Amino acid sequence: MTASHWDGLSVTEVGAGPGVLWLHGYTMRAAVWQPLWDLLPGWRHVGIDLPWHGSSRSLRPEEDLGALADTVVSAAARTSIAHVVALSFGTVLAAEMAIRHPQAFESWTLAAPALAGMPHEPTVERRYVDLATLFARHGPGPHMTRLWMTSPPATFAGLDSRPDACPRVRALIEQHEWRELRDGGMRRLVDRPQRAGELAAVETPVLVVLGERDLFTHRACARSIAAAVPSATVRVMPGCGHLALLEDPGSAAALVGDHLRRVRR
Repeated sequence: MTASHWDGLSVTEVGAGPGVLWLHGYTMRAAVWQPLWDLLPGWRHVGIDLPWHGSSRSLRPEEDLGALADTVVSAAARTSIAHVVALSFGTVLAAEMAIRHPQAFESWTLAAPALAGMPHEPTVERRYVDLATLFARHGPGPHMTRLWMTSPPATFAGLDSRPDACPRVRALIEQHEWRELRDGGMRRLVDRPQRAGELAAVETPVLVVLGERDLFTHRACARSIAAAVPSATVRVMPGCGHLALLEDPGSAAALVGDHLRRVRR
């Protein structure tokens, strides 16, 4: 394992082979992918901590989602990364990368996909408001993790029955500092709404992964991407929720690995 930085974004690299870039979900960090990396030998796995997450810097005042996407694509090109795997919040960045650089990668995997500006379920919207209120009153701490991971909404519900995965994910989220709530920069990442139709220029294979019990808005987003992108294929992971890739790493690694190998051939 090696650690480095891309313009202030913390990077973790594991393994050898064709390069795969991994983009994590909100309040997580690159280390969340380790179980999948262990199950996918023969690839050079490169995970970045997104802005405000892990050891990465915050979003700069002059940056927006497009500028961040350009930075990541440029760094990925310099380091010969051919594939992208993204989860939830990470898919917003992946989508912007695909919109602005549709042929930059040989394949894309979008799990629990989201687009900037898409509507959230009412319980999700309320949770974001409650998190901001709690942070304003008490700052960071375990109370933030408890609220964030409580159902409803069912963001983390699929982990409840996974005693091997839930403690690990919780431990990583407990390290999150919630800096994005302090500087308000998250708004700049969603100021310009994304549309599924903007992804139509992507000609390389796109795998869309959903948990059978994922939130309605993410299922709707997956359908809109599949309808807009001719190269897209949707796969549903039975019994899984929003964080299907983390809930069932074995099945997820089989899906993602098959997708990567098909492209590699």
